Amino acid sequence: MLLFRMRPKALGLTVPGMPLGSPGMETPDGRKEAYATLLLLPGGKTRVFAQHG
Repeated sequence: MLLFRMRPKALGLTVPGMPLGSPGMETPDGRKEAYATLLLLPGGKTRVFAQHG
């Protein structure tokens, strides 16, 4: 996984808003929304880690 290769100084990852098609939010008809995975940085700031869809 890219995150483990990059080894950024981060607390974790987050996907705000529970967008359709993200892991755990799949729909029976396969609909998907574009979304960003954010890197949660020390101090509470975030930055885009990856774009999906």
